[in-house]
Order: sequence, then structure tokens, then C-alpha cells
Amino acid sequence: MRQLLLIILCALALHGLAGTSRAQSAAGTPVATQPPKARIFCAEALWCDLATGLGGNSVSPASVLTSPRIDPHDFQVTPDMALTLAQSSLVVMTGGHYDDWMTPLLDAQPNAARRVISAFDLAGLKPGDNPHLFDDPEAVGRVVDALARDLAALLPHKADDIAAAQARFHQMLDGFNARLKILRPRTQGMKIAVTEPVGGPLFAALGLEIIDPDFALAVMNHVDPAPRDVARLEEALQQKAVKALVINPAVETPSISRLIALAHRSGIAVVAFDEFPAPPLLWQDWMTGRLNRLAAALDIRN
Repeated sequence: MRQLLLIILCALALHGLAGTSRAQSAAGTPVATQPPKARIFCAEALWCDLATGLGGNSVSPASVLTSPRIDPHDFQVTPDMALTLAQSSLVVMTGGHYDDWMTPLLDAQPNAARRVISAFDLAGLKPGDNPHLFDDPEAVGRVVDALARDLAALLPHKADDIAAAQARFHQMLDGFNARLKILRPRTQGMKIAVTEPVGGPLFAALGLEIIDPDFALAVMNHVDPAPRDVARLEEALQQKAVKALVINPAVETPSISRLIALAHRSGIAVVAFDEFPAPPLLWQDWMTGRLNRLAAALDIRN
């Protein structure tokens, strides 16, 4: 019923816009010639930030989730969002089960001409895989390439500028990955604990061992972790068997609060990893910042 109401409201809004356009045209109101812009609808702000970095002022972005403190799994769409989507020629989403609310929104407004980019699909993941891809340099690089391709098609007069921005982004990615390779010999095999599966690709690149993947997945899926998993994690913190506890500040539960308190009492560093950067923080600065915090927690300097 909620989705049906959403569709009806959106249809009425679009009809009103069309009527206004016809009236203005009939009245002979002169229309100033403006350079074409690509309207982009992004489920999460990061994707629109990347699009703007490629297309500059020729991109008209609309981001839904702009704060990493909002739980995307519980998010509800509004008629205004449906209207904005209907006016967009390019849609970018994380995909998987991260932003499930996007699928019915797209299904309610079929448009063969609209381009849709899913980071989850580009990464070649399968249902059930971890959808936290914001801190995966390879996955983000693939989204940048898809954005560059689609933006060049939508903005052919900006194709050269888009290609140059794409090349600069990959140059930055190469530098970031080079730093990970330098750090890996010193971080390989270190044990850490996480309260939710954020940072996975970064941890894998550094060769870190996550001791509580089942606990983290349960938290992500809003399921109570198994008592044995909770007990193992608490014991590891009490015995200082891990170098750091990584938390997602957007997820707060009594169980996680207890773990944080245990880590503090044991002298174990607690490192906050937001799910994605909040505007106006750029992706590269966000990633550098979290890598710096993690390296400091592991007592690694470079």
C-alpha cells in the first residue's frame, strides 16, 4: 500500500510538472539556452561526489543518504525522492542488500533510457556477500569507470574533461594502493575485531585477520549474535588477543557498548570507521584518514 501511494503521488507530481511546461510553452515564454546537464540520482552521497568530480558543473546531483550515521537498511523512500528519480537520467546505487529500498523505487518507474550503475554488480558479488564497498579501492574504481563511460555519453561535449578526471582518479588510487603494499609486511597476520563488517577490503589488503566475522555479520543483518560468538569476542578483548576494535558509529547496541568498554579497560584501541564519507569530505581524504587511524591503532608508522 505504501509503495502504491508513492507511485500515485509521483505520477501526480510529474503530471503537474508537464502541465506547467506546456503552459509556459503555449504562453511563448522565452527559454534561455543552457549547457546540458546530466541529472544523477545517487542512493548514497559518495557516488554523486565521484560523479561531480568527473563531470564538474555539468552534473546535477541528487543524493539520498548524505550521513553515514543513517542506517540504510531501515531507510524509507518519500514521494519527493521518487519525483527526483523520475527526472534523472543516471542512477547510482551500492546494490546487494545494502540499499534494498532502491529496487522497488526503480521498479515503480520503468525507464529504458535511464542508466543504472550498481557497485555490487560491477564488483561481481553474489547475494549474501558483504555490500560495504565504499572502502574497496577496486570497487570504487569500477564505479568511476562506469560513471565516466555514462557521463561521456550524456555529456559528449565534456568527454575529454571527463577522461582526464578519470585518469587523475586512477592515479590517486595507484598511490593509495602503493601505500597499502608498503604497510602490509608490517600488518600481515595482526588480529583485530570488528563490530560490523566495515573496512573489510582495507583489512584484507593489509593482511589483517578478523577474529569475529560471524558476530559482525549478525550485527549487520540485525540479528542477535550467537552467545558463543559474543563470549569469544569478549574473551579476546579481556585477554588482549587483538590489536584493535573497529566500530561503526552508526550502529549502537548494549552489546557493542559493552565491547567498547571492555576494549578500553584492556587498553585496546577503538577505531571508528564510518560507512561512507559525509559531504564535503572527498573519498580519497576519507580513506587516507581511516588508514591513518588504523595504522596508529596498530602502532604502525610509515
